[in-house]
Amino acid sequence: MKKLECRLPKTKTGHKSFKKIIRAGKFLFAKTGYHSTSVNDIISKAKVAVGTFYIYFDSKLALYMYLLDEYRYNIRQSAHKATLGLEKREDIERAGLKAFIMYVKKDPLAYKLIWESLFVDQEIFRDYYQSFASSYTNRLKPFVENDEVREDIDLETVAYILMGISNFVGLQIVFNQESDESTIDFVVDETMKILKEGMFKKA
Repeated sequence: MKKLECRLPKTKTGHKSFKKIIRAGKFLFAKTGYHSTSVNDIISKAKVAVGTFYIYFDSKLALYMYLLDEYRYNIRQSAHKATLGLEKREDIERAGLKAFIMYVKKDPLAYKLIWESLFVDQEIFRDYYQSFASSYTNRLKPFVENDEVREDIDLETVAYILMGISNFVGLQIVFNQESDESTIDFVVDETMKILKEGMFKKA
């Protein structure tokens, strides 16, 4: 896929316009979908001129890719900050899971915008999750070597399992409008029981 250009603002006025475009694009892509949203819709919502849009983005797709990359970065950063200084893999998984759920609870549009990539371009959708899985797999490897993670399981498969758990447990919280941090802690603890002990009774 051809690299799409995004040019960051250099002035305070430009920064304000850029943020307006970002907010409008995020809202409209999540509400009506990528294909049903036009550049004209975005500039109308953002209240900027069409020329202003093209100062920063080559196209609608360039804006969408910027937003997707922003979510990828922010989600990873929230997990990084939450797990900083932790050494045991179990503690890292718990803190990372909670950080992800807290993030999507605060910004539930993340789900719609990320999953919209499946309808934008399947290659984008695949690359988004493959990059997460690859990074996750690499982070798990040292814990096999120090005997915290089993050596008889495929780490790539484990990475996808853990990503799936995070995604759908996150939805459990997003769907519950009354959920708060104590609810999140409960759900995270219940998830960790499964990860530690497994779902089936031991014979």
